[in-house]
Amino acid sequence: MTQQNAEERSTPHDTFITEFARNSRQLYAYIRTQTPNRHDADDVYQSTSLVMWRKLDTYRADTSFFAWGRQIAFYEVKKLRERTGRGTLLSDDALSALDAAFNARTDDSPRRLEALAGCLEKLAPASRRLIDQRYFHDRSPATIAEELGQSASSVYRSLARTHHWLMTCIQQTLAGARNGS
Repeated sequence: MTQQNAEERSTPHDTFITEFARNSRQLYAYIRTQTPNRHDADDVYQSTSLVMWRKLDTYRADTSFFAWGRQIAFYEVKKLRERTGRGTLLSDDALSALDAAFNARTDDSPRRLEALAGCLEKLAPASRRLIDQRYFHDRSPATIAEELGQSASSVYRSLARTHHWLMTCIQQTLAGARNGS
């Protein structure tokens, strides 16, 4: 059986599992912005996942899986607030504003990733090695410091400077793209 034949026969369940795996971190991050603590976020994430599975037949493959899941999560957060009486932490208007801000930011994600890739290429070699070790090889700052013969605080400062530089570069790149330059 060719890969194309297997893909043609994928079921809605297969599609759900693939899309859920692809979007689960982003969905959890969204839920975390809407809840006061990690425990509540975990509860909402679990209930959202179950509702998504139960409502699988309402998902249209030509739409954004993340947007569909985020909408379900939004209502699950509201249910949590009603159930726990913690609605006073953020008003419904504030939750809606957070939802809109998160939506605007995720709509920009592909451009941000593209800008990040370009900015990573512009990094000084030492900064690039530091970022590679920290994020692509998953080494702790303490381990990197030991390997470089530096103090951990020195590595943390270098990472902070590099993060700041990358953030500025990404913002300038996106601003330039919006202004047509």
